[in-house]
Amino acid sequence: ALVQVEQDAIFENNKLTSVTMVQSEPHLLIVNGYDTASPIAAALGKQSIAYDVVNANSLPNELSSYLQYNAIIFDNVPGHLVGEAKMSVIEQAVKNFGVGFTMVGGENSFGLGGYFKTPIETLLPVEMEIKGKEQLPSLGLEIVLDRSGSMSGAKLELAKEAAARSVEMLRDEDTLGFIAFDDRPWEIIETGPLGKKEEAVDTILSVTPGGGTEIYGSLAKAYENLADLKLQRKHIILLTDGQSQPGNYEDLIAQGKENGITLSTVAIGQDADANLLEALSEMGSGRFYDVVDEQTIPSILSRETAMISRTYIEDNPFYPTIFNASGWNTLFANGVPKMNAYIGTTAKQGATVIAESEKEDPVLAEWQYGLGKTFAFTSDSTGKWTGDWARWQNWGTFWQTLISKMLPSYNDVAYDVRLESDGSFVITDPTNEAAFLDIVAVNEAGEELETQLETISASQVRAVVQAEPGLIFFRIADEEQAIYQAGLSVPYSAEYELRPVNDKLVEELTKQTGGSVLKEPSEVFREFTKKGAERQNIATWLLLAGMLLFFIDITIRRFGWSFLTRPKKKEQLVEEKPIQAGDTNVAQLLKGMKKRP
Repeated sequence: ALVQVEQDAIFENNKLTSVTMVQSEPHLLIVNGYDTASPIAAALGKQSIAYDVVNANSLPNELSSYLQYNAIIFDNVPGHLVGEAKMSVIEQAVKNFGVGFTMVGGENSFGLGGYFKTPIETLLPVEMEIKGKEQLPSLGLEIVLDRSGSMSGAKLELAKEAAARSVEMLRDEDTLGFIAFDDRPWEIIETGPLGKKEEAVDTILSVTPGGGTEIYGSLAKAYENLADLKLQRKHIILLTDGQSQPGNYEDLIAQGKENGITLSTVAIGQDADANLLEALSEMGSGRFYDVVDEQTIPSILSRETAMISRTYIEDNPFYPTIFNASGWNTLFANGVPKMNAYIGTTAKQGATVIAESEKEDPVLAEWQYGLGKTFAFTSDSTGKWTGDWARWQNWGTFWQTLISKMLPSYNDVAYDVRLESDGSFVITDPTNEAAFLDIVAVNEAGEELETQLETISASQVRAVVQAEPGLIFFRIADEEQAIYQAGLSVPYSAEYELRPVNDKLVEELTKQTGGSVLKEPSEVFREFTKKGAERQNIATWLLLAGMLLFFIDITIRRFGWSFLTRPKKKEQLVEEKPIQAGDTNVAQLLKGMKKRP
């Protein structure tokens, strides 16, 4: 629950989570590709296992949404409708919580669905790569990637990762070119034989964001690089999130088609010129992808590379070979129906192949991934590829058998998981075998959390988990791999809890300190009886003092310090005789003449 109110000063305590784990009958999730309804539900019948059917683009993000199911089936689901974030959550549900998983083939599944090097490929018993690469057609691939400023961040990083995966799907003798463009094309990898994949991957991953967006010139450079090459298949993949100046695209693409070059485009985000890119892909006889979730970019490029680099679909009718596998042989007691087609894959080491084609490719394979059982059925569910299988009397029983084998084995032991006051979790085992339990903690996003286990006693284990507030899920498995699930809510920090006032404690504090209890909030901000300190502006006084010191400095520089310490000279006193009043001027003159010698 999320609560928002006005004048909320503490946002950290607005969210409260809770989880309830309910045991019920087995529950199946069937995932469709695009809007096509899966025939599996009809084949099972209403009296079989309970199931839900959803489209791939409606899959949830939270782990808790998948843990309510015991098994999941992907029926012809392209990877770019799922995204790697959701794939990672599903992978955790299978690995750590025992949820079963099956992938069913079709034109949008396995390698053609873009699952190369994804979490889904990791959990399946087959690899997307196929045997017999020497028989594949010669290929020239040109990747044109937008590195403008708007692509910086997750978009560019995922696009580079996608391009790197495409390189890993190629053979060393395939031709590769890589152009990164902003306001001009930059030829990062010159078009030529691939050679060393690791160097090409490192070069692609080193691309950094730049300036503007110039699509036409970059696309023209890609067409020019492939035009004269003598290859069986030549393809360009353009990825951009922006818009560009107009150009003569029609003539450019028409000339490229004469040279056997096809074009697919990827519009990333809402700012991309989707109308232009869709038109380019139609003119270039390729495919257009309108990307909303950036996490789907790697699957798109893997799908594109798979579709043009090799022929995955084996469409020569055949009778599958059934191996001696427990629980399956009775279905084929009266013979094996003919099958029309399947998608080529390679069984992983350790996988059990139940049915295979005449070319020794797996048609039905299984293995154990963590605590979950996973299957790969490389034909389809519609009857187009399965042929006589879809008309077979045991067709419904086939799916029921597969689903029953996917279901996990749950533990009947009632383990108790409690959150302690110090933030740790204590798991109690009533069978007194706590030391032998395998315990994993996962958050709501499907990320496995760092967990430190400490045995307290024969019946108890302490788990210290590095977890943020929110939902956390524990998977507890015994030595026989029987599974127990528990979900708990990690609350926000205790300091954010709104608790009632402890009146007794408040009264005791005021009594001990000689204070008083304030009843009204307004009392907290009452005026003080004594006037406090005030600020005064002394800029004027500092200016006057500065001017005075300035003139003193000039005076000292002009006259020196001696000007202030020099003593005053004594005044010379001149004694003058008084002039008698009776003397005239002539008399005075005569007296002066008598004095001369």
